[in-house]
Amino acid sequence: MKAKGLPVPIPWEHQEGAKPDPAVAAALEQPGLRLPQIVQTVLEGYADRPALGHRAVEFFADPKTGRTVLGLLPRFETITYRELGERVDALARALTHDALRPGDRVAALGFNSVDFTTIDVALAVTGAVAVPLQTSAAITQLKPIVIETEPTVFAASVNQLSDAVELIVSSGHVPTTLIVFDYHPEVDDEREAVESARARLADAAVTIEPLADLLERGKTLPATPVASSDGTDENPLALLIYTSGSTGAPKGAMYPQANVGKMWRRSSRNWFGETAASITLNFMPMSHV
Repeated sequence: MKAKGLPVPIPWEHQEGAKPDPAVAAALEQPGLRLPQIVQTVLEGYADRPALGHRAVEFFADPKTGRTVLGLLPRFETITYRELGERVDALARALTHDALRPGDRVAALGFNSVDFTTIDVALAVTGAVAVPLQTSAAITQLKPIVIETEPTVFAASVNQLSDAVELIVSSGHVPTTLIVFDYHPEVDDEREAVESARARLADAAVTIEPLADLLERGKTLPATPVASSDGTDENPLALLIYTSGSTGAPKGAMYPQANVGKMWRRSSRNWFGETAASITLNFMPMSHV
C-alpha cells in the first residue's frame, strides 16, 4: 500500500517513451528548416506516440430538465502524433481552400484542448499568424486586439462563442469564418449557442462552421503545399501573444517562425554544456509562452 500523499512513480517504460528520439532531434537540427517543415518532422518522427489526451465524455438526459447534457468519465482518451497530423492536414486543406493565406491573422479564444491544438498546429503549417486570446480577459481588453490584428478567421470554443460574437460585433471587424471548436451538437446548450451565434451574425458575411465539419471537408480537398516564403521575408511572423492590458492597452509580442520553431526542438544545452533529455510539465494557457 502506498502512503497517502506520496507521489505515484511513473513507470520506467512510460518515461522512456516520452523522451525525445535522438534521430528526430538530429533531423530537427538540419539547417534551413522552416516552421512548417519542423512541424512535419515532429509529427512524422513520433507518429506512433501518444500526442494529446482528453477526458472521455458521455451524453445523458438531465433528470430535472430532460435536456441532453455532457458528463465527464473517469478516464482519458488519446490520439497519436499520426492522428494529430491527419487532423492538421485536413484543417490546413480546408483553410487554404477557403482562401487563408500565409501572413493572415487567426484569432483563437478557448481553453487548452485537442481541438485548440489542432487549430494552432494547422496555422503553423499554413503560414498563418496565430493570435491566441486570453479567456480570462474582459471583452473591453480583447476588443483592441481584434481591431489591431484584423483576423481573417476567428476560432472560438463553444463555451466562449458568445464572447467571440460580441467581439466581432463590437469591433466592427468581420472575419470571413468563425470556427467553433470543442463543440458537441448532441448537447442542447451547445447546439443552441451555435444557433444563437448564427442568428446574431445573420446580417454579416461570416461563415460559422464547426471544426468537425471543416475536418471532414478537408479530407476531400487537394493537398496543401508546405507554406514557403515569398522572398520578401525570410523569417515571417508566426505568433502574436498579447499582454493582459493591466498597465495600459494590450501589447503584442511578435514571434517569428524561427522563434516558434525553437519551441518544437528539445533543449540540448544549458549553462554548463550538453545536457540529457528531460521530461517537464508545463501548466499554462495557449495564450502564454
